[in-house]
Amino acid sequence: MEQPITEYSMRHYCGGTYRGAIDQLDYVVEMGFNAIWISPIPSNTDIETIYGVGWHGYWQDNIYQLNKYFGQEQDLINFIDEAHKRDIWIMLDVVANHVGPNVTNNYYVPFNESEYFHQPLCLIKDYSNQTEVEFCSLGSERSVLPDLNTEHDFVVSSFLSWINETIMKYKFDAIRIDTFRHVRKSFWKDYNRYSGVYSLGEVATSDTSYVGSYQNVADGILHYPLYFLLNQVFQDNDQSRRSMFVIENQVQENEKYFNDTTLCGIFLDNHDQDRFLNHTQNSVRIQNALVYLMFSDGIPIVYMGTEQNFTGNPNEKYGATDPWNREPLWKSGYNRSMWIYTYLAKLNQIRSLLKEQYNEEFFISHQQTMLIDNDTYVYKKGSLVIVVSNQSFNRTKKLSFDSTVVSNRWKDLLDNKIYEIDNNNELEIDSWQPKLLLPVSSSAPILSSCLAVLSFFIIIFFQYE
Repeated sequence: MEQPITEYSMRHYCGGTYRGAIDQLDYVVEMGFNAIWISPIPSNTDIETIYGVGWHGYWQDNIYQLNKYFGQEQDLINFIDEAHKRDIWIMLDVVANHVGPNVTNNYYVPFNESEYFHQPLCLIKDYSNQTEVEFCSLGSERSVLPDLNTEHDFVVSSFLSWINETIMKYKFDAIRIDTFRHVRKSFWKDYNRYSGVYSLGEVATSDTSYVGSYQNVADGILHYPLYFLLNQVFQDNDQSRRSMFVIENQVQENEKYFNDTTLCGIFLDNHDQDRFLNHTQNSVRIQNALVYLMFSDGIPIVYMGTEQNFTGNPNEKYGATDPWNREPLWKSGYNRSMWIYTYLAKLNQIRSLLKEQYNEEFFISHQQTMLIDNDTYVYKKGSLVIVVSNQSFNRTKKLSFDSTVVSNRWKDLLDNKIYEIDNNNELEIDSWQPKLLLPVSSSAPILSSCLAVLSFFIIIFFQYE
């Protein structure tokens, strides 16, 4: 008889492996995703802490050994080879800021001397102090994550060699960099150059100017400022739900502070944040949020379990977040008939159509606002007009087109309904269902290899079997 999931079990390995992931690659393919973000691969500490063990991959103790719980070296190679056969990119999660909790520095490989860590040991108390952010340790008094001295020549050379050799050996296509703001920017310039692949940095704060500045040392940044807003805009709570104006304002901020948001990762949740679906169970609101995620500026990233309506643990006070947001995916039975799974498949199919029909135009173009009010946001991106709302409305809204509009007839790619522009160059919107409007007189398909057409699906291996 299967045991119920407890907090203890959620903080330990659940049995997921590279071999198991191979068996479910077609589950990802059939949902339409063409890239997978996976857990860090090095060995992690098995030392028991108040937060369990390093089951998640972020508590490395030996960067030269693979995590034995995920499988052997050949298993990892086979997994990546099988993904590539299906035209799926693999993005590796990497950590260079810290190691796992332990009582002595000589425990770690190759960083087995105190000089390889920032001294004296301190915990980050003030996240507005950049020196403290870069030189002090994450964690708590009861579980410190020793902060690596990434100014030390040996630490630097070890990581540069490791990332280069790891990418070459296993043929990874991209890297997601953990705790990006906790290491000096100049380190990342060399690190990303040695990796030779697309890099995506994690800067987990809402300050757009601060987050955007890190795109000078990575190809893209996880768009946390947008993440926080999307969760406020697309939630069921009427009192705390914010208007669509905050998204439009964020779009303007993006243009000022990011080099190119189309190369950044956008998301509704992940393994570090609340399950998005814990805050909304309204199917139309969920559809609107997913449409914005998949058809706005940036590379969409969907966290495993979203497609199965995972909400965390509703019986726990903080059940939307870690560790309850990391439940095993196999509990769902990989149900391909779940409505969110099929809806994501449809959205990815439309993205593929846009890739074929417009080459890279849609993906590299930046969205332009056409209509904005409290509950509806309409914008143009390439040749596509996207309509999203966060609540129902009881009046018809009119969308104005300029006199150079390419067609008087527009097709909603979501339901195939045809909309016609009237004599005043206006199109009526009468419901809060999302819309993806394409001119009926669209051009013939052409092919593309544009980076921005990627859509990522996050797999954490302890959950995936």
